[in-house]
Amino acid sequence: MLPIYLEMKRCIQNGLRGVLGTIIRTEGSTYQKSGAKCFWSEDGTLTGLLSGGCVEGDFMEHAKEVLKSASCKTISYDFRGGGDDLWGLGLGCNGSIDIFLEPFDSLGDPEKAARSMEICQTALAHEVGIATIVEAPDPVLIGEKWVSEQVPFHQSRAGVYSIPYGEKEALVFSETITPPPQLVIFGAGPDAVPLIKGAKQLNWQVTVIDHRPAFVNQQYFPEADHLVCVSKGEWPDLQIGSFSFVVIMTHHFEQDALFLKQSLKTAAPYIGVLGPNKRTYQLLDQMNVGLTQEQLTRLHSPIGLDIGSKTPEEIALSILAEITMIYREKGSGNPLHVMKETSFTKYMEKKVGELAL
Repeated sequence: MLPIYLEMKRCIQNGLRGVLGTIIRTEGSTYQKSGAKCFWSEDGTLTGLLSGGCVEGDFMEHAKEVLKSASCKTISYDFRGGGDDLWGLGLGCNGSIDIFLEPFDSLGDPEKAARSMEICQTALAHEVGIATIVEAPDPVLIGEKWVSEQVPFHQSRAGVYSIPYGEKEALVFSETITPPPQLVIFGAGPDAVPLIKGAKQLNWQVTVIDHRPAFVNQQYFPEADHLVCVSKGEWPDLQIGSFSFVVIMTHHFEQDALFLKQSLKTAAPYIGVLGPNKRTYQLLDQMNVGLTQEQLTRLHSPIGLDIGSKTPEEIALSILAEITMIYREKGSGNPLHVMKETSFTKYMEKKVGELAL
């Protein structure tokens, strides 16, 4: 959501209009699922993807029509069987998607644009439930939204639902939007650089904390959102919540022990300590406090997924992959082809059999 919010902000600053596209329904195999968004600005900038680049060109043509009419619109693509031939896209996919398009015009409809910006800002700070009317007997209602930080619209997955409207019905797209991860790195060493770069490519917010002013500065970490210098032995004045992911890597034993002890008191779902298990055991002994099972569940050491990492960049990749898995609350860390082994094995056996004929 952050890149789209920043693009909307740019449009307001430059007097540009745009169109927000949201996938509201999918069937079969699709590149993205319900809730995926992209934003097209009238100067040609496209932020986000709704497919692997397959429908974006056609989407932009529809977006131009939406700007002309200043009204919302739903478009559909069906790529099952030979359906994609109708669109001239030749994708060879096996699914269908519905995309809801909403105009964004800070000059023509400043009130609605301001409302969109407000929703984005809220979603960047808190988990929110959003319900959008995508079809209604009264066209004026299409595009209206309800937002709640208590997430009353939360379903097991985003989707379109019917609600009564007088003697008729309206269709509402319900979704839950979570803030981007807040990566908190304790330690301003050179090995933090690729971790920060990777996190920013994922559009995460990054804070770096260290006790050495010569290290924790803009020169070394130009991409970090926040740089915090604290005195040795002190805990920074920092909010660490349920969307904060902590990595401790100061390479200073006493500092790591302090940061680990205090981090375990927070609501961070992930607290990773760089280094071997033996060192982490020593840190825990140094703390000399009792730990709950819940705290130990959130503690990760060594950190990262086992991908055979050697270089700092590869280590950063493995750490970010593990954090992503915790953040999304999905995934096992196993190779996808292993998870699909049965069907893939049968397919390969069939192809080998055909070659033997």
